[in-house]
Amino acid sequence: MFNWIRGGPAAGTADSPAITPQAAQPSTVLFRFVVSPRGTGEWKEVASGVTTKLYDANEDTNSRSPEWRLEVEGAEEPLDVLVDDNFDWAVKELRASFVTSDKEAWALKFANSPAFERFLQKFNKAAFENRFGQEHNDDTVAKNLGAYAGILGGPENEESKVQWVADMDIDQPHPEEFNTPKKERVVTEKKSPIHGVVMGAGEHSYLMRGGQIDVIKNSAGRMKDTGLSFVLTPPPKAAGWGGAGTPTLTPSKALLMDSERTMAMISPLNTSSMWQTDIETGKVISEWKFQKDTVDVAMKDMAGKDKAAAQHDGSVFLALGASRLAVWDMKTKGGVVSEQMATPVLSYAGGKDYAAGVKFSCMATSGDGYVVVGADDGKVRLYSEKTLTQAKTSIPGMGLPITAVDVTFDGKWVLATTKNYMMVLKTTYEDPSSGKELCGFTSRMGSNSPAPRLLRLKMEDVKLTKGAPLQKGKFTWVTEKGRQERYIIATCGNYTVTWNFRSIKVAEPDVVSYGGLTTVTTYHLQRKDEHVVDSAFMHENYARGRDAAMVVTTNKVFMTGEESDEDE
Repeated sequence: MFNWIRGGPAAGTADSPAITPQAAQPSTVLFRFVVSPRGTGEWKEVASGVTTKLYDANEDTNSRSPEWRLEVEGAEEPLDVLVDDNFDWAVKELRASFVTSDKEAWALKFANSPAFERFLQKFNKAAFENRFGQEHNDDTVAKNLGAYAGILGGPENEESKVQWVADMDIDQPHPEEFNTPKKERVVTEKKSPIHGVVMGAGEHSYLMRGGQIDVIKNSAGRMKDTGLSFVLTPPPKAAGWGGAGTPTLTPSKALLMDSERTMAMISPLNTSSMWQTDIETGKVISEWKFQKDTVDVAMKDMAGKDKAAAQHDGSVFLALGASRLAVWDMKTKGGVVSEQMATPVLSYAGGKDYAAGVKFSCMATSGDGYVVVGADDGKVRLYSEKTLTQAKTSIPGMGLPITAVDVTFDGKWVLATTKNYMMVLKTTYEDPSSGKELCGFTSRMGSNSPAPRLLRLKMEDVKLTKGAPLQKGKFTWVTEKGRQERYIIATCGNYTVTWNFRSIKVAEPDVVSYGGLTTVTTYHLQRKDEHVVDSAFMHENYARGRDAAMVVTTNKVFMTGEESDEDE
C-alpha cells in the first residue's frame, strides 16, 4: 500500500481530499509516483486545480486515423500523453492512473463522481478511436467487436459476476493466500544463461541453456540440481547438418512426450523440422519433417493432444504455424524409425491452413483436448477436440498481440498474455433458451459470454518494473479432474507476478480499464537482481502447502514455496 501525500495548507490524502471552502470550486489534483533510492516509492501531489483536455492531434492533417491525446495543464510541467492502454480507473477513489512514454507514473484525482464519469466516457470513446483508427459509433463498434460489443465495451453486468463465481468451491480466499510464501532457496547457479524451462510431472524437469539441457530433480515442495546435463547435437545424417563444426540445437520450444521419456523440440535454425531426443541417453535420435502434400511447412509452437499427454505413451501432438493449425502423428508406415531410415516425415493427421492474415502466435490444450490459440491481432480462438477446421468461438482482440495462452485442465478458464495485461476468459456460460451450461470450445458463446477480466500491474509498479512486458502467463499445473487451479503466474522483467485465482473470480469492478472491463491489481511481486526468464509452477504432485513455483533467472534458478521435510 502506497501513501498518497497531499501538499499545501489544506493537506489531506488522495482518498480523503482536503476540505475546501464552500464557495470554492472542487478541483482535479495531479499526483506523480516518486521512487526512493531503496526501490520503494510514494504518490506525491504535483499540482491542484489542473485542467484536462482530450484533443485529436491529427484533426488538421490529412491522416484518416485519429490520434487522441490527453493534455494536463496547471502543473509546472504540462503533460501531453497518448490515449492508449496505459491507463486504469479506480472507480471508488475517482482516480485515473497512467504511465507516460518515459515510464513515469501519474494519477489524476477527480473532485466528484460526475466529473470522473464524464471524463471516463470521453476517454473511452477516444481510446476506441485510437485503437481501431475509426470514429466511435454504433456501426464501428459492431464492426470491430461483433457480438462482443456489449461485453468488451462497457462495465461488467451482474449476470456476468454470478457466472464468474458459479463453480467456486469456496466463497472467498483467505487473505494470506494473496501472497506467495517468502521462503526461497537457490536450486542451481551456473555461468551459462538459461533461455527456457520444461517442467515435468514425473521425476525430472529440465533447463535449456543454449544447446545444453540440465536435469533438475522434482521432489515434494522443492527441486534439486542433479548435476546431470546433455548436449543437443543432431545425428550425422540429419538433413542440413553433419561434418566438422556441426552446431548444437538451441530449441525455441520443447515438449515432453512418451511418459516423459522423450522430448520433441523445434529449433529456429530449421522450423520445418522437429527433433526428438531420448532423455535417458541424452541423444538427439532423429529429425522429423513437418510436411503436408510433400511440401515442408514451418511450425512455431507445439502442445500435447491434451494437458496430461506427456504423462502417457502416444505418438500424436499438435503444432502451430503462423497460418496453420495441425495434428501430427509420429507413426510411420513401418511403425519404427531406424538409424538407416532417411529423415522420417510426420503424418499429417488433421487441421487446417488458414488465410495468411491470421498470424497465429501460441497455443495450449485442456484436459479434454480442447485447443486455445492466440494471435498477433489479439484474437483468442477456441476449438473443440473434434475439429480444428473452424473455431467454435472467436473473441476479438483489443489491440495488442497475444504472446502466450494457457487453459485450465477442465477447460473452463483461458488465460491470454499480452505485454500490458493478461486476459482471463470464462469459457462456460448459461444458454438463455435452455438454462443449460454450455462451453465456448464446443458452441459459440457470442453475446452470452461472461465478460473477460484483466490482470495488470498498478501504474506505480509499471514504474518500478521499468515498463517491462508481462510474459508467459500460466495457471497452476493441474492434470487431474476435480482439482482446481489456485494461482496465475507471469514474468515481468526482473520480477515474478502471482495472482490468486479465486480472488480474480470474486473481484468487484473497483478498478476498470479498456472501456470498463473489471481489472484485478491485487497480486504478489517478487524481485530478482537479473532478468527472470520464466516462472513456472511445479506439477500438483509436488506442490506442498501453497502451490510451489520455480523462478528462473538468467543464470540462476530459485525455488519458492514451503520447505520439504525430505532430506537433501
